[in-house]
Parts: sequence; structure tokens; C-alpha cells
Amino acid sequence: MNKSIDMKHSIGVGENGEPYIFKTTNNQRIPNNEPVILFRGRDKLALPLLRIYKQMCEEDGCTPFQLQSMEEMILRFERFADSSPTMKQPGITNGA
Repeated sequence: MNKSIDMKHSIGVGENGEPYIFKTTNNQRIPNNEPVILFRGRDKLALPLLRIYKQMCEEDGCTPFQLQSMEEMILRFERFADSSPTMKQPGITNGA
């Protein structure tokens, strides 16, 4: 079973039961030693950061696929923020 993260990435489970992240468009696994980051919808700073990142993508001439992916992620975060009472400052729960 796979869990979609965004338009480009998903989490899968290998034959050994270990989870892995892969690029959905070509099934390429992200190496375990490559840093990744995850922002949750309840992180009140994630949405402004995504908007800045999308602007940087536009300024850098990123592909329409990347821009569409960012727009979709921004919409998902906006919908969540509008309907969630659980918005919080990142790290406020000290990892709990």
C-alpha cells in the first residue's frame, strides 16, 4: 500500500516491511542518505513558506508541472487551515 505525499512523492513499504519514499512519476526511490523535509498541515508557518517557495519556483523558471504541484499543495494547506482548529506553532509540542 502506498501513501501519497504530494503530486510527485509517495511512501511505500518494501518487501522487508521497511518504509521508503519514492518519486511517483517514475518510481525512483529517494536514497536513505538524502535529506527530506515534511511540513504538516497544522504548522501555521508552512502555508506562508509554501507561497514563498512557489514564488521562487516561478522566478527560477521551473516547469509547469512543478508550479501546478505547488499550487495544488498550497490549496490543500489552505483548505486544511480554514477547517482545522489544530493550527499550531512548529515545535510547540516538543515532538510529542
